[in-house]
Amino acid sequence: MLVSRPSIEVGLILEKQSNHDLDAKRFLEDFEDFLAPRLDIYEQVIYLYVLRHSRLVGKSEVTIGFKSRRIKMGFGIGVKGKPMAEATCYEKLRSLQAKGYLEILDVVQDGTKLRLRLPSEIPGLIPPLVTKAEPDLDEVDFFSVPENRLRILRREGNQCFYCLKAIDSSNYVIEHVLSRPSGENTYRNLVAACRNCNNKKNDTLAEDHIRNLHRTGYLSPEEFEVRMRALAQLKSGQLKPDF
Repeated sequence: MLVSRPSIEVGLILEKQSNHDLDAKRFLEDFEDFLAPRLDIYEQVIYLYVLRHSRLVGKSEVTIGFKSRRIKMGFGIGVKGKPMAEATCYEKLRSLQAKGYLEILDVVQDGTKLRLRLPSEIPGLIPPLVTKAEPDLDEVDFFSVPENRLRILRREGNQCFYCLKAIDSSNYVIEHVLSRPSGENTYRNLVAACRNCNNKKNDTLAEDHIRNLHRTGYLSPEEFEVRMRALAQLKSGQLKPDF
């Protein structure tokens, strides 16, 4: 019966890591996620033992006498709790080499000379990260798509772009700065507005609507200047919504 717990052994090994070039967190994640599922219990025990005496202590190569070391290597993994058999040990060592997880360099008087590969060094083991291409915001429809309309509202900080009145998802409208049909549904031409501003602006220019808000006392002189600057930034593409 197999009673070894290689995953726990990995943690114990990494606790002993000193100032060497092994990234413990990355190794543990890569080992558990990608390498361990491809190894049987015997292969895991041998792999981790070689790791402990090579890469963990900063050595690229190591010589191990498996004939004697196998007795203390993963004790209790054999039938009825016995150590791994010598023939099994060498069989699994050859299996690890065939899979490309370590390289047998030579057989010398002191044992077998090896070079172990970390999971990140094994070709094809870890699938490449697929990065999602950033969308071209100028091609995104921020008017017809509901979640994109909310992005415009969040960009405005839940305030009417024109009069700065507090708005939320229940009472806002998406307003075309340059009215349709000539106006586009891009983030450069859309703002979140209150219904009052949407009705009052109608087909007038956004600049004129902001001036009217200032003349009628809805905007202070300071707020007027800020809104005019924001309008210029919007048209130049500086006010990008989170996407």
